[in-house]
Amino acid sequence: MDLSNLFRDVRLSKTEINVLRYIQADPETCLRDGVRSVAERCYSNPSSLVRLAKKLKFSGWLELVYFIKFNITLPKLDVTNDVDFMNIQPAGKLPSLLSRLQHERILIHGSGFSQLIAQYIYNKFLVTGVNASLALWPDYEILEQKNNAKFDAIWIISKSGRSSSALSWVKALEHKNIDLICFTGDYQSPLAQASDTAIIIHDPQKYDDDIYWSNPFFGYCILGFEHLLKLWFEQMSESAE
Repeated sequence: MDLSNLFRDVRLSKTEINVLRYIQADPETCLRDGVRSVAERCYSNPSSLVRLAKKLKFSGWLELVYFIKFNITLPKLDVTNDVDFMNIQPAGKLPSLLSRLQHERILIHGSGFSQLIAQYIYNKFLVTGVNASLALWPDYEILEQKNNAKFDAIWIISKSGRSSSALSWVKALEHKNIDLICFTGDYQSPLAQASDTAIIIHDPQKYDDDIYWSNPFFGYCILGFEHLLKLWFEQMSESAE
């Protein structure tokens, strides 16, 4: 992953980028040997490395190294052994969400790789009898003008929760009294914060905007959706009894 892209909002010198890449390559050594040793190997000085950490909004050198270790280096080494891959915020809204599936008109949207997940959810909803539509159009307001049908809920899939398409939809849905449900990898993203129900999917490559590295996120999305369907079937069975 390109660290200069990760910290793209901060202007970094060549020396600072080299320091970050050195940490990324072996954070354990950086933690063990300390800031003075790293500064010497990167042809810098300890105070410059501390200033770099502050520049990137970290409290200090150690926080910067730990951030890179747990968010960049370790996920790249192994991204396939996670078990607890999903949580729902707020969890208390899930039963109501599921009970409304058979009555609501739902619009599903995703762009890029997320479009594949949107297509999967749409196809599965058709099979199970849910009244769903698929929207590939990036602008919801134009779509709404062209479509007279009213939707009760919008489902948006976005890995980052910050894509221009997702944010455009969030803005367009303000004050429209339409439930917003999302699948995203970042619980702090604008999409997750704006959603009535956010299905947070584990994303071990949260900062891989180009989706270059191997990543189970989209597979987890399908597993998470299938889990929701299972809960829905169980809920309907209990209601019937």
